[in-house]
Amino acid sequence: MSDETATGAETETSADFVSLSDIRIAHLELMRIASANEAGDPSMKRSDKAGAETTEASIDNTVPDARTIRDFLARARRAGSTIERESDRRAAQRILDYWSAELVTRSGITSADVSPARLAAFAGGLETAEPVAVAVDSEPASRDITDPGAVAIAVPESAAVATKDSAVSGDGFASDDELSSDELTERFRIRVAAQARQWKNTGYAGYLLRGEALKEASELPQGPDIAEFVEASAKAETDSQKKRDRSKNILIALFGILAAILAGTTYFAFQQRNQAVLERSSADQARLKAETTANEVVKLNNELRVALDEAKDARSKAEDALTVANENFADAGRRLADQQATQATLRSAIVFMADQLKAGRMSLEELTPELQQSVLVELAGRVTSGDVKLGDLALPLRTALEPLLGRNIDKQPDALSGYKVDFIGATIGLPRITGDLASDAVAPPLDYINYSLVMGRRHRMAIYSAVNLDRLQRLTLQVTGAGSRYDSRLPRDLQPDRDWYLRPDRRWLPARLANASDIAWGPEFAIDPATAALKLARYTYVLPNTMPQSGTFYKIRWAPVEDWVRTQHNPLANQVTIFSGTIFKPASHPIDGVPVPNAYWKLAVSSVPAAVKGAAGDPEFVVDAFLVPGDAAGAFDVEQYRLPVAELERRTNLNFGTLIEWTDGLKNPGPNGTAADQLAARAKQLDGPNEALRGELAVVLGNPYLPISERRKIVAALVEMAGLQSMTGLTSAGRRNVLATLLAVPPELWSRPDWLPVFAGARRAVADLETSAAGGQTIIDDQDREVLGVLRDRLSMQKSAQNVYVEFAGMAQEDVQALSAKLRALGWAMSGEEQVKSAAGKNQVLYRPDLDAAHDAAELLAADLAAAGQPVTVRASPLIGGRMLMIFIGP
Repeated sequence: MSDETATGAETETSADFVSLSDIRIAHLELMRIASANEAGDPSMKRSDKAGAETTEASIDNTVPDARTIRDFLARARRAGSTIERESDRRAAQRILDYWSAELVTRSGITSADVSPARLAAFAGGLETAEPVAVAVDSEPASRDITDPGAVAIAVPESAAVATKDSAVSGDGFASDDELSSDELTERFRIRVAAQARQWKNTGYAGYLLRGEALKEASELPQGPDIAEFVEASAKAETDSQKKRDRSKNILIALFGILAAILAGTTYFAFQQRNQAVLERSSADQARLKAETTANEVVKLNNELRVALDEAKDARSKAEDALTVANENFADAGRRLADQQATQATLRSAIVFMADQLKAGRMSLEELTPELQQSVLVELAGRVTSGDVKLGDLALPLRTALEPLLGRNIDKQPDALSGYKVDFIGATIGLPRITGDLASDAVAPPLDYINYSLVMGRRHRMAIYSAVNLDRLQRLTLQVTGAGSRYDSRLPRDLQPDRDWYLRPDRRWLPARLANASDIAWGPEFAIDPATAALKLARYTYVLPNTMPQSGTFYKIRWAPVEDWVRTQHNPLANQVTIFSGTIFKPASHPIDGVPVPNAYWKLAVSSVPAAVKGAAGDPEFVVDAFLVPGDAAGAFDVEQYRLPVAELERRTNLNFGTLIEWTDGLKNPGPNGTAADQLAARAKQLDGPNEALRGELAVVLGNPYLPISERRKIVAALVEMAGLQSMTGLTSAGRRNVLATLLAVPPELWSRPDWLPVFAGARRAVADLETSAAGGQTIIDDQDREVLGVLRDRLSMQKSAQNVYVEFAGMAQEDVQALSAKLRALGWAMSGEEQVKSAAGKNQVLYRPDLDAAHDAAELLAADLAAAGQPVTVRASPLIGGRMLMIFIGP
């Protein structure tokens, strides 16, 4: 040991001890110093070591030396005046007995050192009885590992007792030669008795005597312990020759066993040291807390003042940003209104000029080139749809129209793209038709460019349209005034009648389910604007895509809803899926022979881009649904037509799918909560042969697009049903359904931090079921055991890399042991339990702060404790070993 180390140790232990915890910490530090010192062969006498190659100085450097031990004993003995509890006094006295025995093995002792030190009487109140002294030549009472004073000592084989005739001069103290013969004999007897006690407590053969030391010990007056020790040493001496004759393989195995024993003993000593240091740290923290309270209050006040200033600044900036956003929004609304007004004016002008050209009251030469092109596209659209006959036009006009009409716009693509179910990055299938409406639907859907229609027989009208809108690619194309035509792929009696819209009073307009502005994108329209406009009219102006609306209703109600969805629904999304349709009441009657819908509806769904959320993660979606009654009145406000998807489904007899229902349900929960709440409540119906519900739950749990927080609600309900008490009340089919549905949970969800309570609850349920099965309960059959085995692997219930030690207060030992058994069933390596007063009221799990793995393990351990009915908090402590977790529990 270096001078610096010795000086540091002396300085650290210079103050008097005031508690058993102080004595323990100093005791462990002396043990550490002693174990670091390399001693000689225990079979040799000191006089043997002081040969030609070993000087007296090197022998006298044995650490800790007599002075250090003597100083420790004096301070430990005085600490007895502050230690009241009898169990603590016994523990302290055992430490004094140990170092009293060690002291007599050092050079430079005095005759006073031969007598063991005794703990001072408690100074408070009445004096306690004389401290218990454990005789060094007799076996001490059996020690309980939970006794705070019990310390397992790992003494190397080289630390054996020196013989009684050792004579090495000390450092100013009496040498062995200065002691009387009786004192030398008594000192040697104490040393042998101490070593005999250590050998008997540990069973470690390294304590046995050899050579001259054995010969001298056999001449001592022998009590039963020394006699047994000498006899065992003599037998070991006799057997040693035989052992040397054994084969090399047996020797290797023996050394391996001895190494394992030594490692185990060292590990236990390390744990005891950690415990003592932790107790000392807790005391230091308590003292420092009072000293730093004032500084912390000042610091917190300063931080609060800064935070308030920052909050005020942030609020001011937010208000400014909101004002700017509102102004931009209002400005954008005004620009859109102006643009629509301009387009309407331009559209009226084009229609007027086309009528004038058709009637011969105007010539093309009177128009600018841009207007000529627009007017010719309008007339070409009318000719294509059959509203105008080419032969009725003047020759110059026919000649001008020939280039447009000669383009092959009537030829259909090889495959019309129709509606794409995965357009927004998630599967959004066509709405499922339910109830009586299901038998009215015409199959298959009619596919066009970027949209599809599902037709109904009874009203000769589309039940709904499904549109893919790409805002980024959308083109602004001229909309012609061409009339609608029949689709040759469908019988005319299943399409709207053209005469509905050709009445002299023009009462009904052919409003479009799929608006031309929404589908005008993609490679089909990547051509010159004139041809693209004609093609857009061809694939939009078809009778199946129409529904009768009055001119006023379209202008004031329907068109604004279309504009809002096109521009205001989730403005950050490029891809939007739009569904539109009609609603008829059962008692609806045609108006003047026209089946006019009772109401019109529209639904839009899109995803939130990852860049907007700030980081890639779970998908998020936005849903907006509207229903506009045919008799709506008053000033227009789009919000007055908004409604929950669940209500829209009820009115339309359509099912829009789980993703849309769940997304909208978060914003518009029903009377029974969200869709997940309702499905979780239905989980109780698994108690029986309910394969349909089990399949529905499996599909929902495996759907990657559904909100994970909502799926967790269902899993929590399943975990509750998997609890031992609940499972006992279920039928065998119900138990099998619950376990099989838990297997449908994607494994990656179990590892999410926000799922930790549910994860711990599932671990507890599986462990309890396995424990009950091992105990002979019959509710778990062989098939269930296989499922439990798979769940055990998915729930990471393997052997833990961390060792867990429990310190408790105010609880029965049996209750703590039962809690340890529950944790052990989850795979935790439990090192033991100890009752300590300092654990009262803590309820904590401590871990090493600089290790992420230790923090994760501590969080899981805390969740497992909560699932077992013992809630705790998690706290970092630098005094905890890297592979150690400490639990403190107590009321």
